Amino acid sequence: MIEINLLPEELRKKKSEPSFNLNIEAEKLKFLIVGGAIGLLIFIVIVFSLGSFIRGAQIKRLLARENNFSGKLLQIDSVNKEIAVLKSKMTALDQLTKRKFLWAEKLNQLSDLTLPGIWFTHIYTDTENRLIIEGSVVSKSEDAMAFVGKLMKNLKDDQLFFKDFNNIKLESVQRKNKEERDIVDFKIALYFQ
Repeated sequence: MIEINLLPEELRKKKSEPSFNLNIEAEKLKFLIVGGAIGLLIFIVIVFSLGSFIRGAQIKRLLARENNFSGKLLQIDSVNKEIAVLKSKMTALDQLTKRKFLWAEKLNQLSDLTLPGIWFTHIYTDTENRLIIEGSVVSKSEDAMAFVGKLMKNLKDDQLFFKDFNNIKLESVQRKNKEERDIVDFKIALYFQ
């Protein structure tokens, strides 16, 4: 049957068109898939770039911390060396303070055993558990070297003085002649027991 619609165009009821056009929808679908794939690729590139940037920043921060620690390690090493030196000095000091004699008496005995013409320039203990005596001898009549030998013999033969030592050695001798005088600079080491 034929239908005739006499209403003006504006008032006419429009026929509903099919809900979708397959050609138009397929193109839109292709566009959406391609756009989504491009968007996904851009997202992946951004994520990897951001991750790379974050890792680079973390590496820089860790390298800075490592440099900071290496500087501190050098300081720690120098402090440890100082501690080792101080410990050795404390050990030597402990050994000296544990002695069963008075230093004043020992020095007085040393003074009594010293021959005329001998004078001491340094008397000290070292970290090797020794008493070091440095001095000089001036002699016009005898050989100055003989005075050093006599001093060492006097120190070793005196039981009261030598009882705290187990050995005596002449460490160094330097001989000079000045104005017809024989001068000898010496260094004697007495080893504590």
